[in-house]
Amino acid sequence: MKVYVSAPAKIYTGGPTALFQLCHTLRKVFGINSYIAFYNMKSHEDPVHDNYKHFRCPWVLIDEVADSRDNIIIVPETATSLLSKYNKIKKIIYWLAVDNYVLRNYASECQKLKFIWFMFKNYPHELLNINFSNLRFYLNSFYSSYVIELIKRGKVKIPRVDLHIVQSNYARTFLENYGINKNNIVLIREPIEEEFLNMARKVNLVKKCNVITWNSRKAYPIAFKLVNLLRRRFKVIDLYDVGKRNMIKALSISKIFIDIGFHPGRDRPVREAVSLGNLALVNDHGGYSSREDCPVPDKFKIRYGLDYLCEIDLKEIYENVNLWINNFDEYLKEFEEMRRYVFLEPQLFIKDVKTLVSMLERL
Repeated sequence: MKVYVSAPAKIYTGGPTALFQLCHTLRKVFGINSYIAFYNMKSHEDPVHDNYKHFRCPWVLIDEVADSRDNIIIVPETATSLLSKYNKIKKIIYWLAVDNYVLRNYASECQKLKFIWFMFKNYPHELLNINFSNLRFYLNSFYSSYVIELIKRGKVKIPRVDLHIVQSNYARTFLENYGINKNNIVLIREPIEEEFLNMARKVNLVKKCNVITWNSRKAYPIAFKLVNLLRRRFKVIDLYDVGKRNMIKALSISKIFIDIGFHPGRDRPVREAVSLGNLALVNDHGGYSSREDCPVPDKFKIRYGLDYLCEIDLKEIYENVNLWINNFDEYLKEFEEMRRYVFLEPQLFIKDVKTLVSMLERL
């Protein structure tokens, strides 16, 4: 049996990281003959991102996958179109991000018109203040609302495959609500990268500064407004596209991490931040909605998944942040349980992959 784990070439994000972690663990821990199968590869390039070299996973091109009944191919939810290439191989979808699947496959051709109507309906007083620098935050709000609408209306179709892997209870619930038998779903809780865990074990909490970090990549407008308010008093670092080393460096000195936006899966940033000794302020959309997926204490989790429904006072949150920073040591104790959980995830991951291996052997 050969297992091919499909991944996009030369891309470093949370999704491909999980794919490499899986391939590496299948090989090194369970002795499974597994390979990365790259797609979207440019000719004559090294498809392995530098951050994945240490996994030492052998790789092939997606067109070199052996279409045999003895073999298995695992594709992320954003690449399910690849499955039509094969007739014999056993097929598995790895659901890393529910929202990304819906947006990739069901984004309407008249999406621009839908977005304009969305803005008039939900942000009528802000239309004149939108520019290219903050447009993406309103698009994030629109995308999450659009996905929820399509899912509730039953517009999404799930491809027929032999097995589904999910990395969140959010994804598992989504599949079960669409009629997938729970016996055909396996949960794999992939851990954050070892570099974060290594630094987290030796981070000096005494040297923490009155610094705030935030994830602007999937942020809602309300997060953008909150950060602008906080900048009047605190140093705020945007972690968008800063790279792994700079992200570890920033989270090692900051006290509060803000991630208010749409969360298509059990995202890594909040776990990375908490492991490095941060309080985390989040909202409950998608992969951050349940305590199983995101065990942030209730007082730090805004109970509004969609931005335009956030009936919160930004000044009140500003005062809360000021209170949390001034009493950092006391409030950090409330994150001890979540921090312990993050450190436990590598063992949970091995246990989950063991369950997956037993299911692969029965396919």
